Amino acid sequence: MAGRYVIAALMFLASASAGAQSEDSDFSTKEIRAITYGYAKCIVGRHATKASQALIENVDNSVLLRRYPMLIDGQCLVNELAGGGTMKFTGDLYRYALADALVKRELAAAPAPVLDGVPRLEARSLPERPQPLAPDAKKSARRKHDAALKSFDRAAAYHFLGGYGECVVRVDPAGAKSLLLTKPDSTEESASFSSLRPAFSTCLPEGKTLQFGRVALRGTIAVNYYRLAHAARNRAMAP
Repeated sequence: MAGRYVIAALMFLASASAGAQSEDSDFSTKEIRAITYGYAKCIVGRHATKASQALIENVDNSVLLRRYPMLIDGQCLVNELAGGGTMKFTGDLYRYALADALVKRELAAAPAPVLDGVPRLEARSLPERPQPLAPDAKKSARRKHDAALKSFDRAAAYHFLGGYGECVVRVDPAGAKSLLLTKPDSTEESASFSSLRPAFSTCLPEGKTLQFGRVALRGTIAVNYYRLAHAARNRAMAP
């Protein structure tokens, strides 16, 4: 039974999309979100230092699997799925949940960080966009090209969302913290999102429209809040 759930964990970490997926799952998207956050809380309770390192280093999902195998703990997932059932959660939802759990564990009692003078966070470099194929390209080449294009689009979306989340945290650190202390899918979360609307608007580039849902928005705020809070603390401690 436990091995089955470890496989599910590996499935969602291997993907790079930025949301929860209920396809091939016995759970709704809301339930998957709750289970993921519970799973992340369990992982942080067992491996807080390694989870923190992974978040601060901002490694991608493949590196996370390779360098931090202790963050894939089948028992934590079994605990969340005690009633049985199968599930599949994809991409960076787990990273977002880890950041949420780390903020609650380490930063809930601390004031929102002062970010004046804190350098911009290091972002992952974007891969090159695949070049267009020749009209007579073979089907196998087209399949490979389509997969590479989807991978690039996901990386570009994560890159944009990361910069956007950092901006929101810098504009309103206290509002970002208030959001992260709410329970997902609660009325308090909705109220916190509403209070962050000025920051959302300020950080949106002219001519851009926001196409990400609450899960991704809260997630990128969590990751950036955690990384910025640590950067601010390290700056204050520097001689």
